[in-house]
Amino acid sequence: MKKLLFGLFFFLGLLLENEAQVLKGGNVGSLKDSVETAIAKKDSVKKPYKIIPRVSTIRSAMVPGWGQIYNRQYWKLPLVYGGFAVNIYFIVTNHARYAYYKQQYIDNFQVTTPPSSAKITLYGDNSGVQREYTSAQLNTIVNGYRRNRDGSYLILAVVWAANIIDANVTAHLKTFDLTDDISLKIQPTLTSPDMMNAVYGAKITFAFK
Repeated sequence: MKKLLFGLFFFLGLLLENEAQVLKGGNVGSLKDSVETAIAKKDSVKKPYKIIPRVSTIRSAMVPGWGQIYNRQYWKLPLVYGGFAVNIYFIVTNHARYAYYKQQYIDNFQVTTPPSSAKITLYGDNSGVQREYTSAQLNTIVNGYRRNRDGSYLILAVVWAANIIDANVTAHLKTFDLTDDISLKIQPTLTSPDMMNAVYGAKITFAFK
């Protein structure tokens, strides 16, 4: 046993002495150059673009489409702004017609209070075509444009919310590791519950890279 230990230490001593001689020689400079090269390469590597879901959500809530720009999904911008543009158009158009017919109703039926069967002639929808309307018909038109305007407001809010949800979900998906570099390792294990008897087993490890 003593001879075995002596031989082991002697072999380790030879290895250490050989390593010291190598370092004292001309390889120190090459080792230094290798380290500096590795550091330079690390510094030259561009840092990956990091997406934070919270930032994307806040930006979409503040300005529609900003979160999609932050997520680098520029192709969604026409969808976001198209939805806003269409709804804003209907809001403006329906409100203008609502205001027009409401004022006509007030001027012709509420102020002068003519009989309910009376009719007035208006240029409907500013199209240049004259049409006759009774009080009930005009009141129905006013309520119809008001509902359309309010519905456009509601759809606009839905589009805004969808824009926020889309930015948040996309940011989470972009930060989630979807690569195929997932490995399964099975390693043997050795445990000794009572410090006397050894128990052999296996350990299964999933590695996500």
